Amino acid sequence: MRLKLFLATTLALCAAACSQAGQSKAPASIDKMAKADVEAIVKEYLLREPEILLEMQTAYEKKQLEQQTAQAETAWPAMLASAKDDPFIGPKDAPITMIEFSDYDCGVCKSAMPWVINQVDDRRGDIKLIIKEAAWRGEGSHRAAMSALAAHQQGKYREMHIALMKMPSSAYTPEILEKVAESIGLNIPRWKSDMAKAETSSHVDRSLKEFETAGMRGTPAFLINGKFVGGFGQQELESLIEATRQMVSKKG
Repeated sequence: MRLKLFLATTLALCAAACSQAGQSKAPASIDKMAKADVEAIVKEYLLREPEILLEMQTAYEKKQLEQQTAQAETAWPAMLASAKDDPFIGPKDAPITMIEFSDYDCGVCKSAMPWVINQVDDRRGDIKLIIKEAAWRGEGSHRAAMSALAAHQQGKYREMHIALMKMPSSAYTPEILEKVAESIGLNIPRWKSDMAKAETSSHVDRSLKEFETAGMRGTPAFLINGKFVGGFGQQELESLIEATRQMVSKKG
């Protein structure tokens, strides 16, 4: 009964808020109760049982995650179709495909990188990592992503990716990127030429568009054989990889 009253009065207050925004007119009373009395009831209820706010927040976050997961997993076939042009690390025909949406200015991406590479380097050799350069954090991110894709043209994407992830955030000036390119043995004139190509920039833009279409809200974001994990939850990712291995094994 208390919850029903709370919900009813909260809805009334939402209507009042809409009135203040000019969207609708708030009622002067609810079931012969003055609006001030309704507000007092809601305030008293929340002060007495504040845990209801946590319950509402938890339910909201769960719904948001469910919506994001469904949107990302629906986009999986399109991601695979476009991945033919994306850099990858690991065996080309591995039974497990892990797509990571990544950004070089993302601190969590940097923290996750050693774990991600270890999955690919696992002795079982059953994981292919496809990296979507979703440079959503600005100009520096975009420049770093383009430099990595240019390195990919010389077969040194892995080396460039790892080197860039080890760098401090916001350090991706043209001068520093060139030093990194030199350190991994790239042909610098060719690297600069490839980096300046319109298709290199378009590649980054396409990955960012996929990031947005899939409803991603941040990086890193992973899909493993079509199953979504947002953020770097190592235990969740490892459990999903193991479950995927078992599924692949059963299919034989």
